[in-house]
Amino acid sequence: MKDVKMEEKESLVDLESRGQSGSVKIARLVREKTLNSLLLETIDNLYTKINGWNQDDSVKCIVLDSSSSRAFCAGADVVRLQREILQSRDNNRDYADSFFSHEYRLDYLIRVIKKPIICWGSGIVMGGGLGLLSGCSHRLGTVSTKLAMPEITIGLFPDAGGTKFLADLPDQLGWFLGLTGCHLTSRDGLALGLLDIVVDEGKKEEIFDSVCNIEWANDSSENLEKVSSVLKKFEVEAEDSSDLFDHRFEVAGLIKDCLSAEDFLEEFEKRLPALSSSDWMSGAKDNYFGGSPTTARIFQEQMLRGKGKKLADLFRMELIIAYHCSRESDFVEGVRALLIDKDRNPSWRFSSSSEVPKEYIEKFFESPWGDFHPLKDLEKNYSAD
Repeated sequence: MKDVKMEEKESLVDLESRGQSGSVKIARLVREKTLNSLLLETIDNLYTKINGWNQDDSVKCIVLDSSSSRAFCAGADVVRLQREILQSRDNNRDYADSFFSHEYRLDYLIRVIKKPIICWGSGIVMGGGLGLLSGCSHRLGTVSTKLAMPEITIGLFPDAGGTKFLADLPDQLGWFLGLTGCHLTSRDGLALGLLDIVVDEGKKEEIFDSVCNIEWANDSSENLEKVSSVLKKFEVEAEDSSDLFDHRFEVAGLIKDCLSAEDFLEEFEKRLPALSSSDWMSGAKDNYFGGSPTTARIFQEQMLRGKGKKLADLFRMELIIAYHCSRESDFVEGVRALLIDKDRNPSWRFSSSSEVPKEYIEKFFESPWGDFHPLKDLEKNYSAD
């Protein structure tokens, strides 16, 4: 390992400088017991460092890493979020409001930075973790990679940029991912374009050393190509199963038919049970029918409203939804049932999607801030063009 300098250890994130003159900066998530779930403090640490590295011309490449082989990041620490919500008074949700607004700023920053950003997406990559990975220029998977947006199981919604990266998936398959929280393998991730390359997990340090030995140019576009060229040498065939793509055509057909129906979710619920009965598909069905009907309706609306919106506006829309979710009962109840009491028997506000009033869902898209949206200045320093 050449030219390596460990920097001060900060709360929740290890930082490392590598390469000549510290040209490669690594931010490593280290909350292994919680599968690197994100706290507000974690997000703020990452934002401060990545923003600084982006403005430092001596930094040529950024790496998002994990100290755990089990997970890159399982998303938000929703147990902490739920606890903060329950301890808050009246309509005050200071922690949750800050968490989501800061998280989306970080997600936006990662997406618009021109420098190479490599994400080591090994193990569990879900929710906000997939939000981080999806914005990086070079997204690495391994045989242990498990991707998912499982928010329907806890009464939240697919956020952290999910409105965009799910809508961008081929054959409208993002609808199925968002509604069922189904798990994807690295092979699925490659086929969907959520991953760029699959590598051998055991060659992690060799890969990082090779990146650090790149002779960097002063042009970010050229450096992006240099990183791609180095990583290509480590590419291996994704030998794991391809669960989603074993069912790709029937799932794509289902979504196509539902999108042309008068009521998407009504048609989805009628047709979903008739799909094939593999273990993977059974898990997807269970997630949907056991999940929050409110989340299903929110997701349908966010996907429809998100069409044609620019990136910053999508994050602004997601923050409005998150604001309201943190003030409604399904999120608190969903976390309780799945992660705290673990009885897996949530008492959702509505028992089915057909019972969710349209006016109730419309409220989730009404800004509580008027012209003073917390992400109003999102594009001030960065452009997504």
